[in-house]
Amino acid sequence: MTRLAFAIGVLVGAAVVATTLLVATASGRSSAGTTFHLIEKDQAFHYVDNPPVSSGHIASLGDLFTFKSALLSKAMKPSGMLVVSCTVTSGGRTATDTCFGTFMLKSGELVAVASVRGDHKVTHIAIVGGTGAYVGARGEVISVSRGENSNLTDDTIHLLP
Repeated sequence: MTRLAFAIGVLVGAAVVATTLLVATASGRSSAGTTFHLIEKDQAFHYVDNPPVSSGHIASLGDLFTFKSALLSKAMKPSGMLVVSCTVTSGGRTATDTCFGTFMLKSGELVAVASVRGDHKVTHIAIVGGTGAYVGARGEVISVSRGENSNLTDDTIHLLP
């Protein structure tokens, strides 16, 4: 009788664990991850032209720039702030910038890194970590500029499961 009770207990326990895992998987992130959209609205920009001083707006190795953007929902409601610091790592007309940024959102922060070459309309940004609701986050931001005459950029954030 003791063996039968033990076996039933093990089966019930296994069923509870299996059901818990199934419910957690079904209610959590899908296997495709999580995707959401934000709009960046430029607020501040600062450029530091380190020696050798650039001529004709051509960046040189070691120049720095920072910027800050308000993050908005598609409905243009405040959603957070983006702060970024970049260093020119290859100068000239087709300069390469290495940038580190933080998407500061209400439920946590996403930390991002990008290597930007030239003046591209689309930038692919790696998400390398996070805090709060985003602890352990990894994924990508695809950032699309609305053009030279706009201070808005559309960001699609895809977090892996």
